[in-house]
Amino acid sequence: MLSLTANDIMTRDVVTIRKGSSIEEALKKMANNNVSGLPVIDPDGCLEGIITESDLLLKGQIVPSDAYANRNAIFASHADGVDEAYRRAQSTLVEEAMTKKVLTFTEESLVVDIARAMIEHAVNRFPIVRNCKVIGIVSRKDIISALAKETTAMRGSTGNQHGGGQMIEL
Repeated sequence: MLSLTANDIMTRDVVTIRKGSSIEEALKKMANNNVSGLPVIDPDGCLEGIITESDLLLKGQIVPSDAYANRNAIFASHADGVDEAYRRAQSTLVEEAMTKKVLTFTEESLVVDIARAMIEHAVNRFPIVRNCKVIGIVSRKDIISALAKETTAMRGSTGNQHGGGQMIEL
């Protein structure tokens, strides 16, 4: 995996949404295409931001109450984040809810660097861009799939099906 690049594993048929589209359209695109995030593009196809399920999880929900947040340890440490998520989810247009500062990579970027950035920034996907245009996307699923293929190939080439371990029946 050390030598794999984004070009080797990226999803090329990227589902995007245009700036100016409604939140409802974004929700439908995510659901219909089984994706958890959409790059937001301008009329020229250049990346403007990204909208994810995290931006929309509280759509149509009641305001998280301070009393609830104070009683519930899960929300207590993230009260500002919940408030921001709620605000974003009440938007009507994708550009009102999207993340505008998006870390991107190029097709030559090493997968190991992309994986590290996913962990460091708690992000599930990164757009792959060339001259501002989205040409692919690398998700955690893409990286896991690449790891699985590499592991299977390595096992097959050594003839060792158990990685040096011993198979026992439990």
